[in-house]
Amino acid sequence: MTLLASVMMWGVAAVTVPIALHFFYRARYKPLPWAPMKFLKEAIEQTSRRLKFQEWLLLLLRCLALILLAFAIARPGWENATSAGSNETIDAVFVFDTSYSMAARDGEKTRIERAKDAAIAVLETLPNKSSIQVYSCSDRAILLGPVSRYNRDQAKQLIQSIEVTSLSTDFLPGLNDALTAAETGTAPAKEIYVFSDLQKSGFERQQGAVRAQCEEIKNRKAGLIFIRCSNPERKVSNVSIIDVKLFATIPHTRTRVPFVVTIRNTGREQIRNVKVSLELDGKPVENVVSVEQIDPGSNAEVTLTGSLDEAGARLLAVYVDGDGIDGDNVLYKIVGVRDKVRVLLVAYPFAGLPATDAGDWFARKALVPFDSERDKDKIEKYFIETESVLPHEVGPDKLAGKDIVYLLNAPARTDDPLAGLSPAFVTKLTEFVKNGGGLVIGCGDMVKSDAYNRVLGASGAGLLPLPLGEVRNTTDASPFTPAPESVATPSALTPPDEKERKAFHGWLPKATLTRMIHLDEAPQGAVGSRVLMRTTEGKPLVASRVVGEGEVIFFATSLDETWGRMMSDGFLAIPMTTYIVAHLTNRKVPGGTRMAGDTLTWTPNVTAPGFELVKPRPRGAKSGEKTRPRVKIGEAKAEVGQKPSVSTTDSLVAGEYAIVPVGATDMDGITFAVNPDLRETENLDVISDGDLEKLLGFRPTIIQAGAGTETAVRERRTRGEWTEWVLLFLLLLLIVEATWAWSCGRAK
Repeated sequence: MTLLASVMMWGVAAVTVPIALHFFYRARYKPLPWAPMKFLKEAIEQTSRRLKFQEWLLLLLRCLALILLAFAIARPGWENATSAGSNETIDAVFVFDTSYSMAARDGEKTRIERAKDAAIAVLETLPNKSSIQVYSCSDRAILLGPVSRYNRDQAKQLIQSIEVTSLSTDFLPGLNDALTAAETGTAPAKEIYVFSDLQKSGFERQQGAVRAQCEEIKNRKAGLIFIRCSNPERKVSNVSIIDVKLFATIPHTRTRVPFVVTIRNTGREQIRNVKVSLELDGKPVENVVSVEQIDPGSNAEVTLTGSLDEAGARLLAVYVDGDGIDGDNVLYKIVGVRDKVRVLLVAYPFAGLPATDAGDWFARKALVPFDSERDKDKIEKYFIETESVLPHEVGPDKLAGKDIVYLLNAPARTDDPLAGLSPAFVTKLTEFVKNGGGLVIGCGDMVKSDAYNRVLGASGAGLLPLPLGEVRNTTDASPFTPAPESVATPSALTPPDEKERKAFHGWLPKATLTRMIHLDEAPQGAVGSRVLMRTTEGKPLVASRVVGEGEVIFFATSLDETWGRMMSDGFLAIPMTTYIVAHLTNRKVPGGTRMAGDTLTWTPNVTAPGFELVKPRPRGAKSGEKTRPRVKIGEAKAEVGQKPSVSTTDSLVAGEYAIVPVGATDMDGITFAVNPDLRETENLDVISDGDLEKLLGFRPTIIQAGAGTETAVRERRTRGEWTEWVLLFLLLLLIVEATWAWSCGRAK
């Protein structure tokens, strides 16, 4: 129990008044002897005890009446009640769950529609001059308004305009901001309303913090009311799109590729006749495919085949239809489609051989696996093109238009101008990698550790993943051997599926090595680096380092036959090279795939007075239609030592986004594919009243959204305070006291 106006209990002191009057007005007399009174003495003594009892009982009733009056003025109530009376102003905060499960349909209306109706009903119950603030909440809280917290008309408009996002549920941010907002008001009563389907996952993600915050709301004497907008008895069917894979390691034009779509039944019931479709840049790839049946918790795969006609960053969209929640019925992916992949091979020649047969032969064969004489036509049409050049002849101009550079046994610069890479080329190579290019380095006899550390290491260009040490030698009888289990996942050496992984790992132990350079993994040398593969004795064999937007992959052995058999077997060399090329070229795909709510960042190569975020186009709109809304996101800003970049977190709805200069077309910037947060539908169970009480440690007010919402809110405020009941009891007590006084007076 609590007293909402405890200072009024000082009124209990008024009980001293009837007590004082009782003793002050007691009959005062002097005994006077009178002979007839002696005969009445016995009768008086018999009635005096009854009269005293009546007087003391009247005194008790009058004192109790004063105590009850003070108690009523102090406004007693339940501990979890607000201080709002029937007409007292309230600072109300409405928190709307806008996760995409709120778009599920329970009967004739969606959950978000029920939430809006319930909010309008609660708004009507607020006394005059009460304030209202509206928040949306998923995994973050956003203040929607109104501008003036006392403007009810604007609050109603805001409520009606609320839409669901592609985010998942987390109640903590909304509860935190709601309490802060409520306490900024001046009304004596605070009420926080949470309109939600009350999914368990929203309470369990940060369970301890949610419980603590709800207890804090309770301790601050604010009312916490959950408005349930779902039907706990209704099971919602749902299918989520888990992934879509292209069965083309390096997507390129003039090919048809199979797309494998994985979907999952995350509901509690079997789903039948789920339809799957796929679009590329808004154009259907193939006819809709139906999945006959998916059991609860099971996955299903669907294969659709489409043509890749245009080079560039293409937007792939997969759709499903036939379940109860639309929010996760789409999955987007940015696919980098290549017309050509151009590779520059900088290699030191084998002794006694011309430059055309230099040490890049094995790498060239792995990149373009055709016979140079027999398959000339195939080589010309193939999507990978190579250009070979000697280390001392390569210049900065050779990097123009290239995607990947191989340094194969290429010596670093020495005092001899004909002995290695020129400083101008190294400078341009560093810029090339930072701008998204790929660099693969293979060792050999011409790779000197001191020179490489000085020219390409941390003190030079900063391209080496790890500092180089001495060359380690062994014999053919006890060679260095790659350890398949050490391959990092995901990485440039990760096969696209399980079948290829087994084949690739099966061939790795056959790549025996007799020489390799030691790589220093000491903390000062390993910052920002990653070991992709080790030998069976645990030594680093392949390492990588992200430099700017590009990546460097370093082999501690040669990519020919001088130091081992890493590239001499096509069953290993060709797939490994393909994985590396696919990984490095994908880094140059602008934008990329993100999850709803992620930060979208672009480092533009143009100067502009400001930038805009181009938001998703509605499904079904043609790419040429100007239907995509835009919002300004400011100018590009730079951290110390970094290039200027522009960022935004306004990616709350799944779809295609672009960041462009102000006034530019949608194609003049960078494109992002934003997908729904699948954590929302991993568990569709809603929490019961009893489970919520256990989770929070106390029983909050839970009201079912619907026709009785307004009545339930009013009754809650009435039940929360006992004042009316105390006053009613006081009235009955006064009636009893008056009746008793009249009865006693009549008896006299």
